Amino acid sequence: MTATDRLKHATAIALIGDGIVGAVHPTHDAQFWKKGPAGWRRGMRWCQRHPNATRMFAIAQAGLALMWILHEERGVRNLFG
Repeated sequence: MTATDRLKHATAIALIGDGIVGAVHPTHDAQFWKKGPAGWRRGMRWCQRHPNATRMFAIAQAGLALMWILHEERGVRNLFG
């Protein structure tokens, strides 16, 4: 496994974890991530005001990251048997 593979895996795990936290407590998660450029802060304020939409985005984030990690593992499995 290369360093790039490890970085992809760690990124996917972080995205899954953040997605789960965002799904469970969307307003707190948006509050946590509100630091950054003006556009990002506006987006996080929107997420705080719309917790159900934020929850759906978070579930999609976790699901897509899970699909990504499964796709990567499937490729490794096919390559090495």
